[in-house]
Amino acid sequence: MSTNEYAKSSQIYVLIEQAPEALRGYIRFLEERFTGHSQIIERQTQQIQSLTERVKDLEARIAKNSSNSSKPPSSDGQRKSKTQSLRGRTGKKPGGQPGRVGKTLEKVDSPDHIIEHAQNSCRGCGSSLENVIGECAEARQVFDIPEPHMVVTEHRVISKHCPCCAIKTKGCFPDGITAHVQYGERARALMVYLNNQHLIPFERISQFFEDIYGKKTSPSTIIKANSRAFRNLELFEAGLKAYLTASQVLHFDETGVRCLKTTYWVHVSASTRATLYHVHKKRGREGMVAGGVIDFFCGTGVHDGLKTYSSFENMVHSLCNSHHLRELKFVYEQEDEAWAKEMETILLQMKKEAEAARGVGKVPEERLLALRKEYASIVLRGLNFHVSAAPLPKGQRGRRKQRIGKNLLDRLSDGMDSVIRFLTDLSVPFTNNLAEQDLRMIKVQQKISGCFRDLTGATMFCRIRSCVSTARKQGWSILNTLMSAIKGHPLPAMTG
Repeated sequence: MSTNEYAKSSQIYVLIEQAPEALRGYIRFLEERFTGHSQIIERQTQQIQSLTERVKDLEARIAKNSSNSSKPPSSDGQRKSKTQSLRGRTGKKPGGQPGRVGKTLEKVDSPDHIIEHAQNSCRGCGSSLENVIGECAEARQVFDIPEPHMVVTEHRVISKHCPCCAIKTKGCFPDGITAHVQYGERARALMVYLNNQHLIPFERISQFFEDIYGKKTSPSTIIKANSRAFRNLELFEAGLKAYLTASQVLHFDETGVRCLKTTYWVHVSASTRATLYHVHKKRGREGMVAGGVIDFFCGTGVHDGLKTYSSFENMVHSLCNSHHLRELKFVYEQEDEAWAKEMETILLQMKKEAEAARGVGKVPEERLLALRKEYASIVLRGLNFHVSAAPLPKGQRGRRKQRIGKNLLDRLSDGMDSVIRFLTDLSVPFTNNLAEQDLRMIKVQQKISGCFRDLTGATMFCRIRSCVSTARKQGWSILNTLMSAIKGHPLPAMTG
């Protein structure tokens, strides 16, 4: 308060004291009313601010979808929304690119059947050509499948009487022939394949066998085939863990599944050549370690930034930039923070330069330094923006809540080396899409079947699915691989 203001207030106070008692009482009444209203206004201002932030938070939740957050596409619902790709324009025309090797049917040298088509009369004079030897003018091949039918093989044990001592000697059935009537390895491998690769439920597999082969199998037969494959793949799974542990780059992720009427977690450890799934009650460290890979792995682990992963100090970390691009899109579209658009641009520029540098082996040092400097300056501009912004209202307890953009900035700032690992190590990919793609069919299985009724079924599915996914990546015949598992024969060696 200035000197003049203080003097004026003192004069007013003197005048009030000289006023009649009734007037002084009325003034005190007005002062109390004013003080009460001021307190009410202050509380209402705080409440309005809190409600405004609440509305903004709810609007932000509604605005989140699979293109600007980590929400899955299935959560987008049926609403019509324009999908925007995060890849950007490449300048290439749609369709196959120059140099692409197409895949189509090609003629074989030795067809299974040959049907000749000839005219037996001359098109000119009409003379008979039946006894004239012709030559092939043109050949066309038709690829089709034979009429499906079950091939029944009867195994007979023969007993013979010795002419010398009259002792009867009886033959033995081959390994695996244990019942009077049973399905062979190929049929059982097909059941396992349909159930674990194409996620067809037991009843529909039974219908398939009845419709195609005329033999309706029971669900128990399919379950026994799965159980046999599961048991015989135990050594394969152990070798798979050792193979993945020795890899240079691995992708890690997890997704929730319904099992025993509660939420379990399927964890994946994957490379471009192999896949391992395992199911566990926990999502965090306990569940991750149960797979037997991540705590022994010493290469570069690519993941989505879940805080638990940072506790594994045995590996070098690389964060998924697909997640960052989606979150950045939300921040600049919904929160109107300009730095987020700049960060998106520099990350995509880094990706482009990393792809170009793979031909020469590394990004030039001066270019790498310039990109890191630009990255750091964008982070600094973002932090300055949040320093100047008004803080969010503090809740009744706990720390003051940060804005979404500030949380993302903290991650991009503290984990800069992990964010741009793809630029400093060209063997590391830009995203964790490989692990997400490997987990995608797990969600499809849940949509089809709803849940696993017991943990044994979920464990069986994960081991068999690990074999199927690895076989596909290795280029093995999946059906022959499952036949080997049914027979209990060793599978091919993993390469790459």
